[in-house]
Amino acid sequence: MSRITLILLPAFIFWLSACEDSITTNRYSPREEQRVAHEYLAQANAITSEDDNARRMALFDKATLHFANIVVRDDADDTLRADALYTLRWIEAYVRHDYDLALQYLNQYLEIVGPEHESYPTCLAYKADDLWHFGAQDSALYYAYKALSLPHTTNDRIEYICHHVMWNIYESKDMPDSASVHRAMHMKVKGSREFVPLTMNELKNQLKTNVISSSSRRNVALVLVPFLVLLLALVGGVLVLRRKRGKRSSETHSIPSEELTLTSKTEDLSSALNRGLLAFKTTSAYEEILAMKLNERELPLSSSDSVRAIEQSLLESFHEARQILLENTEVNDQELVCCLCMYLGVPNSIIAHLGFTTTATIRKRKERIRKKLSPEFYEVIAQEKR
Repeated sequence: MSRITLILLPAFIFWLSACEDSITTNRYSPREEQRVAHEYLAQANAITSEDDNARRMALFDKATLHFANIVVRDDADDTLRADALYTLRWIEAYVRHDYDLALQYLNQYLEIVGPEHESYPTCLAYKADDLWHFGAQDSALYYAYKALSLPHTTNDRIEYICHHVMWNIYESKDMPDSASVHRAMHMKVKGSREFVPLTMNELKNQLKTNVISSSSRRNVALVLVPFLVLLLALVGGVLVLRRKRGKRSSETHSIPSEELTLTSKTEDLSSALNRGLLAFKTTSAYEEILAMKLNERELPLSSSDSVRAIEQSLLESFHEARQILLENTEVNDQELVCCLCMYLGVPNSIIAHLGFTTTATIRKRKERIRKKLSPEFYEVIAQEKR
Protein backbone atom coordinates (compact mmCIF):
# COMPACT_ATOMS: atom_id res chain seq x y z
CA MET A 1 0.00 0.00 0.00
CA SER A 2 1.38 3.41 -0.95
CA ARG A 3 2.12 6.17 1.55
CA ILE A 4 -0.65 8.37 0.10
CA THR A 5 -3.11 5.51 0.55
CA LEU A 6 -1.93 4.95 4.12
CA ILE A 7 -2.41 8.63 4.89
CA LEU A 8 -5.72 9.22 3.17
CA LEU A 9 -7.55 5.92 3.54
CA PRO A 10 -8.60 6.57 7.17
CA ALA A 11 -9.69 10.07 6.21
CA PHE A 12 -11.59 8.63 3.25
CA ILE A 13 -13.39 6.09 5.43
CA PHE A 14 -14.21 8.72 8.04
CA TRP A 15 -15.35 11.07 5.30
CA LEU A 16 -17.80 8.57 3.88
CA SER A 17 -19.12 7.49 7.27
CA ALA A 18 -19.68 10.95 8.75
CA CYS A 19 -23.43 11.15 8.37
CA GLU A 20 -24.13 12.17 11.97
CA ASP A 21 -21.82 15.18 11.74
CA SER A 22 -22.76 16.10 8.17
CA ILE A 23 -19.09 16.35 7.25
CA THR A 24 -19.63 15.69 3.58
CA THR A 25 -21.75 18.80 3.30
CA ASN A 26 -19.00 20.89 4.99
CA ARG A 27 -21.53 22.74 7.09
CA TYR A 28 -18.62 24.20 9.06
CA SER A 29 -16.07 26.63 7.73
CA PRO A 30 -12.52 25.23 7.95
CA ARG A 31 -11.75 27.29 11.04
CA GLU A 32 -15.03 26.34 12.70
CA GLU A 33 -14.29 22.70 11.98
CA GLN A 34 -10.88 23.13 13.60
CA ARG A 35 -12.60 24.50 16.70
CA VAL A 36 -15.05 21.57 16.79
CA ALA A 37 -12.21 19.08 16.34
CA HIS A 38 -10.23 20.56 19.23
CA GLU A 39 -13.32 20.56 21.42
CA TYR A 40 -13.74 16.82 20.88
CA LEU A 41 -10.02 16.37 21.52
CA ALA A 42 -10.19 18.34 24.78
CA GLN A 43 -13.21 16.32 25.95
CA ALA A 44 -11.38 13.08 25.20
CA ASN A 45 -8.24 14.18 27.05
CA ALA A 46 -10.33 15.22 30.06
CA ILE A 47 -11.50 11.63 30.59
CA THR A 48 -9.08 9.79 32.88
CA SER A 49 -11.22 6.93 34.16
CA GLU A 50 -10.57 3.52 32.63
CA ASP A 51 -14.24 2.72 33.07
CA ASP A 52 -15.11 5.46 30.58
CA ASN A 53 -12.53 4.44 27.97
CA ALA A 54 -15.14 3.60 25.33
CA ARG A 55 -16.54 7.15 25.47
CA ARG A 56 -13.00 8.56 25.45
CA MET A 57 -12.09 6.63 22.29
CA ALA A 58 -15.39 7.64 20.65
CA LEU A 59 -14.47 11.29 21.22
CA PHE A 60 -11.01 10.70 19.75
CA ASP A 61 -12.73 9.14 16.74
CA LYS A 62 -14.89 12.23 16.29
CA ALA A 63 -11.87 14.51 16.63
CA THR A 64 -10.02 12.39 14.06
CA LEU A 65 -13.00 12.65 11.72
CA HIS A 66 -12.93 16.45 11.75
CA PHE A 67 -9.13 16.79 11.57
CA ALA A 68 -9.07 14.36 8.64
CA ASN A 69 -11.74 16.38 6.87
CA ILE A 70 -9.69 19.57 7.30
CA VAL A 71 -6.79 17.85 5.53
CA VAL A 72 -8.95 16.90 2.54
CA ARG A 73 -10.91 20.15 2.21
CA ASP A 74 -9.86 22.32 -0.70
CA ASP A 75 -10.93 25.48 1.17
CA ALA A 76 -8.61 24.85 4.14
CA ASP A 77 -5.27 26.67 4.10
CA ASP A 78 -1.92 25.12 4.93
CA THR A 79 -1.90 26.51 8.46
CA LEU A 80 -5.08 24.59 9.26
CA ARG A 81 -3.83 21.49 7.47
CA ALA A 82 -0.56 21.58 9.39
CA ASP A 83 -2.46 21.87 12.67
CA ALA A 84 -4.69 18.95 11.67
CA LEU A 85 -1.84 16.71 10.50
CA TYR A 86 0.21 17.38 13.61
CA THR A 87 -2.77 16.51 15.83
CA LEU A 88 -3.58 13.38 13.82
CA ARG A 89 0.02 12.27 14.33
CA TRP A 90 -0.32 12.90 18.08
CA ILE A 91 -3.51 10.82 18.27
CA GLU A 92 -2.07 7.92 16.29
CA ALA A 93 1.24 7.88 18.21
CA TYR A 94 0.06 8.42 21.78
CA VAL A 95 -3.54 7.22 21.79
CA ARG A 96 -3.78 4.44 19.20
CA HIS A 97 -0.05 3.61 19.07
CA ASP A 98 -0.20 3.21 15.30
CA TYR A 99 3.30 4.48 14.57
CA ASP A 100 3.13 3.63 10.87
CA LEU A 101 0.20 5.98 10.34
CA ALA A 102 1.67 8.52 12.76
CA LEU A 103 4.78 8.69 10.57
CA GLN A 104 2.69 9.28 7.45
CA TYR A 105 0.89 12.23 9.06
CA LEU A 106 4.16 13.63 10.40
CA ASN A 107 5.83 13.39 6.98
CA GLN A 108 2.98 15.36 5.41
CA TYR A 109 3.21 17.95 8.19
CA LEU A 110 6.95 18.37 7.56
CA GLU A 111 6.32 18.80 3.83
CA ILE A 112 3.92 21.66 4.54
CA VAL A 113 6.00 23.59 7.07
CA GLY A 114 9.36 22.97 5.37
CA PRO A 115 12.89 22.70 6.81
CA GLU A 116 13.11 26.41 7.66
CA HIS A 117 10.24 26.23 10.13
CA GLU A 118 11.03 26.54 13.81
CA SER A 119 9.29 23.25 14.64
CA TYR A 120 11.25 21.24 12.05
CA PRO A 121 14.08 19.96 14.33
CA THR A 122 11.61 19.02 17.06
CA CYS A 123 9.43 17.13 14.60
CA LEU A 124 12.47 15.26 13.28
CA ALA A 125 13.03 14.16 16.88
CA TYR A 126 9.41 12.97 17.00
CA LYS A 127 10.02 11.17 13.71
CA ALA A 128 12.99 9.38 15.24
CA ASP A 129 10.81 8.36 18.19
CA ASP A 130 8.02 7.07 15.91
CA LEU A 131 10.51 5.14 13.77
CA TRP A 132 12.01 3.55 16.89
CA HIS A 133 8.58 2.41 18.08
CA PHE A 134 7.82 1.21 14.55
CA GLY A 135 10.98 -0.92 14.63
CA ALA A 136 13.09 0.91 12.03
CA GLN A 137 16.12 1.37 14.27
CA ASP A 138 18.68 2.57 11.72
CA SER A 139 16.29 5.16 10.31
CA ALA A 140 15.45 6.26 13.85
CA LEU A 141 19.14 6.80 14.60
CA TYR A 142 19.56 8.78 11.38
CA TYR A 143 16.77 11.22 12.23
CA ALA A 144 17.83 11.47 15.88
CA TYR A 145 21.33 12.52 14.80
CA LYS A 146 19.87 14.86 12.19
CA ALA A 147 17.55 16.53 14.70
CA LEU A 148 20.43 17.09 17.12
CA SER A 149 22.68 18.44 14.36
CA LEU A 150 20.25 21.07 13.08
CA PRO A 151 20.36 24.60 14.52
CA HIS A 152 17.53 25.06 16.99
CA THR A 153 16.60 27.15 19.96
CA THR A 154 17.53 25.79 23.37
CA ASN A 155 15.00 23.04 23.63
CA ASP A 156 15.37 20.15 26.06
CA ARG A 157 12.58 18.35 24.24
CA ILE A 158 14.84 17.50 21.29
CA GLU A 159 17.69 16.25 23.50
CA TYR A 160 15.23 14.35 25.71
CA ILE A 161 13.63 12.45 22.83
CA CYS A 162 16.74 11.83 20.73
CA HIS A 163 18.98 10.60 23.54
CA HIS A 164 16.18 8.38 24.84
CA VAL A 165 15.79 6.83 21.37
CA MET A 166 19.56 6.41 20.89
CA TRP A 167 20.04 4.96 24.37
CA ASN A 168 17.40 2.27 23.77
CA ILE A 169 18.55 1.42 20.25
CA TYR A 170 22.21 1.08 21.18
CA GLU A 171 21.22 -1.02 24.17
CA SER A 172 19.23 -3.35 21.89
CA LYS A 173 22.23 -3.52 19.52
CA ASP A 174 24.43 -4.65 22.43
CA MET A 175 26.56 -1.50 22.28
CA PRO A 176 26.79 -0.71 26.02
CA ASP A 177 29.31 2.15 25.76
CA SER A 178 27.16 4.15 23.33
CA ALA A 179 24.01 3.26 25.25
CA SER A 180 25.56 4.47 28.50
CA VAL A 181 26.57 7.82 26.98
CA HIS A 182 23.08 8.55 25.64
CA ARG A 183 21.38 7.29 28.79
CA ALA A 184 23.43 9.74 30.86
CA MET A 185 22.58 12.61 28.49
CA HIS A 186 18.90 11.67 28.55
CA MET A 187 18.81 11.48 32.35
CA LYS A 188 20.61 14.82 32.59
CA VAL A 189 17.91 16.50 30.52
CA LYS A 190 15.18 14.64 32.37
CA GLY A 191 16.59 15.78 35.69
CA SER A 192 16.75 19.41 34.61
CA ARG A 193 13.06 19.69 33.77
CA GLU A 194 9.94 17.64 33.35
CA PHE A 195 9.38 16.75 29.72
CA VAL A 196 6.02 17.62 28.18
CA PRO A 197 4.92 17.03 24.60
CA LEU A 198 4.62 19.99 22.26
CA THR A 199 1.14 21.43 22.79
CA MET A 200 -1.18 22.60 20.06
CA ASN A 201 -1.02 26.17 21.38
CA GLU A 202 2.77 26.10 21.01
CA LEU A 203 2.39 24.79 17.49
CA LYS A 204 -0.17 27.46 16.61
CA ASN A 205 2.15 30.18 17.92
CA GLN A 206 4.98 28.78 15.83
CA LEU A 207 2.80 28.75 12.75
CA LYS A 208 1.68 32.34 13.38
CA THR A 209 5.25 33.61 13.80
CA ASN A 210 6.43 31.83 10.69
CA VAL A 211 3.64 32.19 8.16
CA ILE A 212 3.53 29.39 5.61
CA SER A 213 4.03 30.79 2.15
CA SER A 214 0.92 30.77 0.03
CA SER A 215 3.06 29.62 -2.89
CA SER A 216 3.62 26.29 -1.13
CA ARG A 217 -0.08 25.65 -0.65
CA ARG A 218 -1.11 22.14 -1.58
CA ASN A 219 -4.50 23.22 -2.99
CA VAL A 220 -6.81 20.78 -4.64
CA ALA A 221 -4.02 18.63 -6.05
CA LEU A 222 -2.85 17.62 -2.58
CA VAL A 223 -6.30 16.71 -1.38
CA LEU A 224 -8.78 15.72 -4.05
CA VAL A 225 -6.45 14.14 -6.58
CA PRO A 226 -5.18 11.49 -4.13
CA PHE A 227 -8.78 10.56 -3.35
CA LEU A 228 -9.55 10.21 -7.05
CA VAL A 229 -6.36 8.20 -7.50
CA LEU A 230 -7.34 6.02 -4.56
CA LEU A 231 -10.79 5.39 -5.99
CA LEU A 232 -9.38 4.64 -9.43
CA ALA A 233 -6.76 2.39 -7.87
CA LEU A 234 -9.40 0.46 -5.95
CA VAL A 235 -11.59 0.01 -9.03
CA GLY A 236 -8.61 -0.68 -11.26
CA GLY A 237 -7.20 -3.11 -8.73
CA VAL A 238 -10.41 -5.15 -8.79
CA LEU A 239 -10.37 -5.25 -12.59
CA VAL A 240 -6.71 -6.22 -12.71
CA LEU A 241 -7.21 -8.95 -10.13
CA ARG A 242 -10.11 -10.36 -12.11
CA ARG A 243 -8.06 -10.31 -15.30
CA LYS A 244 -5.10 -11.98 -13.59
CA ARG A 245 -7.35 -14.64 -12.12
CA GLY A 246 -8.71 -15.34 -15.59
CA LYS A 247 -5.21 -15.68 -16.98
CA ARG A 248 -4.06 -17.89 -14.14
CA SER A 249 -6.97 -20.25 -14.63
CA SER A 250 -5.98 -20.77 -18.28
CA GLU A 251 -2.24 -21.12 -17.72
CA THR A 252 -0.52 -24.23 -16.42
CA HIS A 253 2.50 -22.29 -15.17
CA SER A 254 2.54 -19.00 -13.27
CA ILE A 255 5.23 -16.85 -11.75
CA PRO A 256 5.33 -17.25 -7.95
CA SER A 257 4.10 -14.18 -6.05
CA GLU A 258 7.38 -14.04 -4.12
CA GLU A 259 9.29 -13.74 -7.40
CA LEU A 260 6.97 -10.99 -8.63
CA THR A 261 7.41 -9.11 -5.34
CA LEU A 262 11.20 -9.43 -5.47
CA THR A 263 11.27 -8.28 -9.09
CA SER A 264 9.14 -5.26 -8.22
CA LYS A 265 11.35 -4.35 -5.25
CA THR A 266 14.48 -4.76 -7.37
CA GLU A 267 13.04 -2.44 -10.01
CA ASP A 268 12.09 0.05 -7.29
CA LEU A 269 15.62 -0.06 -5.90
CA SER A 270 17.17 0.42 -9.34
CA SER A 271 14.92 3.42 -10.06
CA ALA A 272 15.56 4.92 -6.63
CA LEU A 273 19.32 4.56 -7.10
CA ASN A 274 19.12 6.29 -10.47
CA ARG A 275 17.19 9.19 -8.98
CA GLY A 276 19.62 9.36 -6.09
CA LEU A 277 22.55 9.49 -8.48
CA LEU A 278 21.05 12.44 -10.33
CA ALA A 279 20.50 14.25 -7.02
CA PHE A 280 23.97 13.42 -5.69
CA LYS A 281 25.66 14.72 -8.85
CA THR A 282 24.38 18.21 -7.99
CA THR A 283 26.18 18.24 -4.61
CA SER A 284 29.66 19.38 -3.66
CA ALA A 285 30.18 15.96 -2.03
CA TYR A 286 30.05 14.36 -5.48
CA GLU A 287 32.79 16.72 -6.69
CA GLU A 288 34.90 15.88 -3.64
CA ILE A 289 34.65 12.14 -4.34
CA LEU A 290 35.57 12.73 -8.00
CA ALA A 291 38.63 14.69 -6.85
CA MET A 292 39.59 11.82 -4.54
CA LYS A 293 39.34 9.35 -7.44
CA LEU A 294 41.77 11.49 -9.44
CA ASN A 295 44.23 11.57 -6.54
CA GLU A 296 43.58 8.13 -5.09
CA ARG A 297 47.25 7.51 -4.25
CA GLU A 298 47.61 10.79 -2.35
CA LEU A 299 44.32 11.25 -0.54
CA PRO A 300 44.14 14.45 1.53
CA LEU A 301 43.53 14.33 5.24
CA SER A 302 39.82 14.66 5.99
CA SER A 303 38.28 15.94 9.19
CA SER A 304 35.42 14.09 10.82
CA ASP A 305 33.14 17.04 10.03
CA SER A 306 33.93 16.95 6.30
CA VAL A 307 33.44 13.18 6.17
CA ARG A 308 30.15 13.50 8.05
CA ALA A 309 29.02 16.16 5.55
CA ILE A 310 29.80 13.85 2.61
CA GLU A 311 27.99 10.96 4.29
CA GLN A 312 24.94 13.10 5.08
CA SER A 313 24.81 14.39 1.50
CA LEU A 314 25.01 10.80 0.26
CA LEU A 315 22.19 9.61 2.53
CA GLU A 316 19.96 12.57 1.72
CA SER A 317 20.47 12.23 -2.05
CA PHE A 318 19.76 8.50 -1.95
CA HIS A 319 16.99 8.72 0.66
CA GLU A 320 14.56 6.56 -1.35
CA ALA A 321 17.12 3.83 -1.98
CA ARG A 322 18.23 4.04 1.66
CA GLN A 323 14.67 3.43 2.82
CA ILE A 324 14.23 0.45 0.48
CA LEU A 325 17.46 -1.13 1.71
CA LEU A 326 16.63 -0.55 5.37
CA GLU A 327 13.14 -1.98 4.98
CA ASN A 328 14.12 -5.05 2.95
CA THR A 329 17.57 -6.01 4.24
CA GLU A 330 19.47 -6.18 7.52
CA VAL A 331 22.32 -3.84 6.58
CA ASN A 332 23.54 -1.51 9.31
CA ASP A 333 24.48 2.17 8.93
CA GLN A 334 28.09 1.51 7.86
CA GLU A 335 27.04 -1.16 5.39
CA LEU A 336 24.37 1.15 3.97
CA VAL A 337 26.94 3.85 3.19
CA CYS A 338 29.20 1.17 1.73
CA CYS A 339 26.35 -0.02 -0.53
CA LEU A 340 25.88 3.48 -1.91
CA CYS A 341 29.62 3.88 -2.46
CA MET A 342 29.67 0.54 -4.28
CA TYR A 343 26.87 1.74 -6.55
CA LEU A 344 28.87 4.90 -7.28
CA GLY A 345 31.93 2.81 -8.10
CA VAL A 346 34.00 4.34 -5.30
CA PRO A 347 37.27 2.37 -4.80
CA ASN A 348 37.89 0.53 -1.54
CA SER A 349 40.75 2.85 -0.68
CA ILE A 350 38.45 5.90 -0.74
CA ILE A 351 35.65 4.13 1.14
CA ALA A 352 38.24 3.20 3.79
CA HIS A 353 39.55 6.78 3.81
CA LEU A 354 36.06 8.17 4.40
CA GLY A 355 35.38 5.60 7.11
CA PHE A 356 38.74 6.08 8.86
CA THR A 357 39.47 2.38 8.46
CA THR A 358 41.46 -0.03 6.26
CA THR A 359 40.80 -1.54 2.85
CA ALA A 360 40.85 -5.00 4.46
CA THR A 361 37.95 -3.95 6.66
CA ILE A 362 36.04 -2.66 3.63
CA ARG A 363 36.55 -5.96 1.81
CA LYS A 364 35.15 -7.85 4.80
CA ARG A 365 32.26 -5.37 4.98
CA LYS A 366 31.44 -6.02 1.33
CA GLU A 367 31.40 -9.76 1.99
CA ARG A 368 28.88 -9.23 4.78
CA ILE A 369 26.80 -7.08 2.44
CA ARG A 370 26.82 -9.83 -0.21
CA LYS A 371 25.43 -12.26 2.35
CA LYS A 372 22.78 -9.85 3.61
CA LEU A 373 21.45 -8.78 0.21
CA SER A 374 19.43 -10.85 -2.21
CA PRO A 375 21.37 -11.73 -5.40
CA GLU A 376 19.11 -9.35 -7.33
CA PHE A 377 19.73 -6.45 -4.95
CA TYR A 378 23.46 -7.13 -4.90
CA GLU A 379 23.64 -7.19 -8.69
CA VAL A 380 21.92 -3.79 -8.91
CA ILE A 381 24.32 -2.26 -6.38
CA ALA A 382 27.60 -3.94 -7.27
CA GLN A 383 27.42 -4.23 -11.06
CA GLU A 384 25.87 -0.94 -12.14
CA LYS A 385 29.14 0.95 -11.97
CA ARG A 386 29.27 4.71 -12.33
